[in-house]
Amino acid sequence: MLTIHHPEVIERENETILQARIESKELDEVLWFSTSSEYGRFLCHERGDAFLVALFLYAMRRGMDITVEAPVSERLYYMLTKHLMPTITTIFPHCHLVKVHCPLDEGHLDSAGAVGVGFSCGVDSMYTISKHTKEDCPQSRKLTHLAFFNVGASGDFGGDVARDLFRRGAEAVRPCAEELGLPMVTLDSNLSEILMMNYVATYVYRNAAAVLALQKLFNVYYFSSGYSLRQFELSPADSGHYDFYSLSMLSTNDTELVMSGETLSRLEKTDVVSEYPLSYRHLCVCVRAERNCSRCFKCQRTMVTLDVLGKLDRYGAVFDLDHYQAHRSRYIGSVISDRKADSYKQDIYEEMVRRNFALPTAARIFRYPLAAAHTAHRRTPHTLKNAYWKVFRVGMACSPHFVKVRYRRMKRL
Repeated sequence: MLTIHHPEVIERENETILQARIESKELDEVLWFSTSSEYGRFLCHERGDAFLVALFLYAMRRGMDITVEAPVSERLYYMLTKHLMPTITTIFPHCHLVKVHCPLDEGHLDSAGAVGVGFSCGVDSMYTISKHTKEDCPQSRKLTHLAFFNVGASGDFGGDVARDLFRRGAEAVRPCAEELGLPMVTLDSNLSEILMMNYVATYVYRNAAAVLALQKLFNVYYFSSGYSLRQFELSPADSGHYDFYSLSMLSTNDTELVMSGETLSRLEKTDVVSEYPLSYRHLCVCVRAERNCSRCFKCQRTMVTLDVLGKLDRYGAVFDLDHYQAHRSRYIGSVISDRKADSYKQDIYEEMVRRNFALPTAARIFRYPLAAAHTAHRRTPHTLKNAYWKVFRVGMACSPHFVKVRYRRMKRL
């Protein structure tokens, strides 16, 4: 049995903490969510919703029934126990269907009626912001707040390094929030340290729990989809593949979790975002730093996408375009060579074909070593490896015909 004791709110200097003691045979911890004093009054201690959503997968993996001392939203209880949890047992091979014991709350909380979205300045969140700050967006659905949570995105298992990355990340996106004129809510938590589970596989549940910790603030909260509906899959490896299905089952009587951008591919959203001037100054897709490094796989992929769309020149303030031009052939070649294993790159390649995009000659060369090296490199004798790569280095300065002949010769070795 996993017991979630009644949540309590603790006031400290400059921060307010929502916490609950968690007990089982193997666990005796305090799970907490912390925000600034400004938003402390919106932390929801009246219900156990946030803690149930945060920990139900943990309990299912261990076959432990759950007891929640605080009331749980009737809608959440029904959708979670009758629909989502049975589905989870078909997705995660080691999860068991468990019982949830708790009082139910049929009523409503006093809510500030805010509309929020997770805010990273990436393509997906930029798309959501661009669509939900326009004049044609209904007032009740228009964004009022931006959110930045520490529930695993900075490190699957939490800790001091992840917390430092979270704080630096929050400061990095704050100028964009200020330019938008929207307040930014930050929320820290030790959820990652307790779960000790892969973030990508559980990110929907972690972030939903963070939202529900603040459900007296949010009436509507948008999740910016990382995948289109064409990529829908009940995948144990990535909860983002089925978030369109799961989010409605994690909503409560008072807080509606809503998908945004699920009908579009990443390339299509990038095309929309490229018409949004705010992105020219603040778009950040990097996996290495708070600013685009222009070298990691996401920076490369985004720059190639913008290049294919004819919009790359708009992003000189956020990408190193000189570096891109120096490595353009290699970056484009990687899209061609990896497209069958990467759905994002497949979309880019199809757009290249559709637009009759002019491929640099060297990109046609680079696609071969990039595709072959991954599988052949470990089995190739050292001298042959050196000769193989020399052909392509020399080929960069040669005519296409010469390179093609040299490549065929090397294939015979």
